[in-house]
Amino acid sequence: MRGRKTAVCAAVAAVLAIGATTVGCDAADDGAAEGAGPATASPSGAASDGAGPDGVSAEVRPSGAVGAPCPESGVRVSPDGASAALGWRAVGVELENCGTRPFEVSGYPEVEVLDGDGEALDVTTRLGGGTGDASDGGAEGRSTFTLKPGERAAAGVQWRNTVTRSDIPATEGTFLRVRPGPGTPPQTITPEGGPVDLGNTGTVEVTPWKRADG
Repeated sequence: MRGRKTAVCAAVAAVLAIGATTVGCDAADDGAAEGAGPATASPSGAASDGAGPDGVSAEVRPSGAVGAPCPESGVRVSPDGASAALGWRAVGVELENCGTRPFEVSGYPEVEVLDGDGEALDVTTRLGGGTGDASDGGAEGRSTFTLKPGERAAAGVQWRNTVTRSDIPATEGTFLRVRPGPGTPPQTITPEGGPVDLGNTGTVEVTPWKRADG
């Protein structure tokens, strides 16, 4: 009896093995007939809408990141520090000549405050002299100079985080769009120190370009 059970078990195992082999061969033959190759997974960071791994679209993503390629204009805009005190805020903007030709700098950068989707907010830009007071109308500190390749200039954007009216929503920007000068394409940066929290003042003050130390 025991020998008969052993023979039956062996026969069943043989049938199962043959079936598995047949299925595997059929699948391989089907794949070869249809020209199907091995399945490949899409990269986890890929997105059909042009967004990068951080979820920010290429049109909005800041261009002044460390290691970013030099723009065609030959100048790169980057964030450059931040400070805050008693509701007053200031962020720095750096302009680097990363190209091979001299670049003339004059007056002020053109600055827009953008929301998280890259849309310009309704914010008034005043020209100041870097003293925290825009009453001079921007007359102080204006100059024209040339940046040689490798040289830098600096400007600033400052504002007050003041809420004086409950009927006006507070404005909070995420990015700054900075145009180094007339005829130069703007670049988008993320200011250091957090969002551009304007309260309901709706105003920023921009200081003129000056040569950066060092």
